[in-house]
Amino acid sequence: MRVLGLVILGVLVLCAEAFLGVQSFFPQALQKEKADIVQTMIENKKTIVDQLSEQDLAWLANNKTVQVGVDPNFYPLETFNERGQYSGLGSDYLRLLTHLTGLNFQVQRQQDWATVEELAQLKRIDVFMALAKSERREQYLTFAEPYINMPGMIMVPRTNTVKNLTLDDLKGKKLAVVKNYYWDDFVSSKYPEIILVPARDTIEAMQLVTGGQADAVIDYEFNLNEKIQVAGIYQLHTVGQVPSEFGHGVAVRTDLPELFNILNTALEEITPEEKKMLADSWLNKSKPVNDGKRLQWYFFFFTQATLLVLLVISLAKSMARKAAINKANEIRAKAA
Repeated sequence: MRVLGLVILGVLVLCAEAFLGVQSFFPQALQKEKADIVQTMIENKKTIVDQLSEQDLAWLANNKTVQVGVDPNFYPLETFNERGQYSGLGSDYLRLLTHLTGLNFQVQRQQDWATVEELAQLKRIDVFMALAKSERREQYLTFAEPYINMPGMIMVPRTNTVKNLTLDDLKGKKLAVVKNYYWDDFVSSKYPEIILVPARDTIEAMQLVTGGQADAVIDYEFNLNEKIQVAGIYQLHTVGQVPSEFGHGVAVRTDLPELFNILNTALEEITPEEKKMLADSWLNKSKPVNDGKRLQWYFFFFTQATLLVLLVISLAKSMARKAAINKANEIRAKAA
């Protein structure tokens, strides 16, 4: 009975582990309600074609395909999921705009943000779904009203015990930033005394600090916290907050005023309550764990499952052996 109790306990542990594994690595499987928010909005909204001017309608008739630039490392605002699909808050807005305008949006996937912006300046990208306004970007982009605004965070090594650090405190210091991100533009224009150390993405920027090439890193809180989990960079801690002058929203090339008018008209159909609902659905959503940790979970789960199966087989053989011995003893007793 003791062995049987262990088997039952093992099954319960595996069931709990399977549930927690699905919750951690495949949270979308348990978050179907959030995934339906956009579809519900789409079902309740009509297209905005009848609201457009003749000039905008003419442009729409001749330009059915729009190229979308995406930051691949900016979860939960935008990223690409494990199936290579555009995902995030920006993706939700793109689905709404597709329904409201009838346009065909083609998402371009590039390796880093600097490349994406270069393509926009070469007129190979028409629109961005999750971009913050800066003076540099305003030279070639027109910005709609932002749908979300989050502060930036300053992080330093845990060995640095300073508190309430500001950008003024970093004058003369090295600050890691993602090249061409909003904070790159903001710091270079407002705090020229700070020495900027550009990085390809947020993980690389954080590694510059842990490696000693920079004194601190600045980025959005949601982006930093997500990268800490993904890359396991726990040597840094937050010591200061910097308000963002502009939030994130849709931006269109300045040489496409008709496209901006069309998208802006569509965005006005999304209520403040719906914007909050969309933002909350992503800011409160857990991201699937990376493939490395997922493989570790697979290994431990199936190892435990195999051991449990072997234990059950051993228990079955033991019970069969005891039954055979008891049967043999009964036969001998009758023969005596």
